[in-house]
Amino acid sequence: MQSPIKLIKTYASFVKFAHTVFALPFAIVGMAAAHAVPTGFLYVLPGPAGVPPYPGGFDRHVPFFWALLLLILACMVGARSFAMAVNRILDRRIDALNPRTAARELPAGTMTLPQAWAFAIVMAALYFGACWIHGPVVFALSPIPIVLMLLYPLTKRFTSLCHVVLGFSLGLAPVGAWVAIRGLVTTTGGKLAGSFPIAAEMIGEAPYGTLFDWGQVALGWNAVAEPAPWLLAGAVAMWVAGFDVIYALQDVEFDRANRLHSIPAKLGRRGALWVSRGMHALAAALFFAFVYALLNPPPFGGMDVSSYTQLAPWVWAAPGLMLAGMLYQHSLVKADDLSRVDLAFFTVNGVISVGFGTIFVAAWLLG
Repeated sequence: MQSPIKLIKTYASFVKFAHTVFALPFAIVGMAAAHAVPTGFLYVLPGPAGVPPYPGGFDRHVPFFWALLLLILACMVGARSFAMAVNRILDRRIDALNPRTAARELPAGTMTLPQAWAFAIVMAALYFGACWIHGPVVFALSPIPIVLMLLYPLTKRFTSLCHVVLGFSLGLAPVGAWVAIRGLVTTTGGKLAGSFPIAAEMIGEAPYGTLFDWGQVALGWNAVAEPAPWLLAGAVAMWVAGFDVIYALQDVEFDRANRLHSIPAKLGRRGALWVSRGMHALAAALFFAFVYALLNPPPFGGMDVSSYTQLAPWVWAAPGLMLAGMLYQHSLVKADDLSRVDLAFFTVNGVISVGFGTIFVAAWLLG
């Protein structure tokens, strides 16, 4: 029987916890962007002669709460860990046949199938519980990423577009964080609906504000239709799909022999690398489009309101870093030389995703 510490290490390895850096920074960026961009504007009119204007701000931003950040982190950990666990469970027989993956926990016997299912159920409970606390909008949307995550490990059985499904399952992370911040629902008197007020008050935060606070900034379902987070979702989806194609270059012969589908297995290594380059070119364009959309919102009431986005102008360095990292990644991998795939996949992607998140959050805090 494994010791508690060894069991924790086994579970962390089972879900590749270190790979959280591929999605978590973009969820944090989605959260920061949701705070940085006003949900609307309030005209502050002057009073009668000799009376100063009504107090309050012109723009309406969602105030920051630690409770919301903690809930977003819980959603990320729960959803990703559940997805990885189910992926490993469904692929355990395939993993046992592949020399590259035969040492994973289930085929190697260091974890039992009941243990894996128990872990997946606990992580699903964490995810759905955090979504429920967030409020009705987030909870209503919560099954969508789970369905995509469940679909991904099955897609390699019938389509070469499995990489794109993986990309969009991770690309929904910033959209979820955006909606978690801006999609709160208010009731009469400006109070928040759902269970979030209870969670906030448990850590000493009171989510009931003044007239110019929660009652004015919560967007509810309208937050889902805002375009900015979807640009980031598309960027993350294409970035992930592109580097997943690179990673799949290692399994071309195995996939073909076992009738598994992937772009490298279908097009060969050279063709797959060109597809990956195209995906990353689109990803770079969408990363820049995301920042442009935040810094150049449409006019409100005929006024230019771009100055009310709380981002420093050097936020452009964030998509610039992603572009540089993707270019470097492609310089490392050749069709006839896969010796540096791990460097391109793990190290480069980890550095640029964390760097993107760090630059963006700093631009928000200092903007």
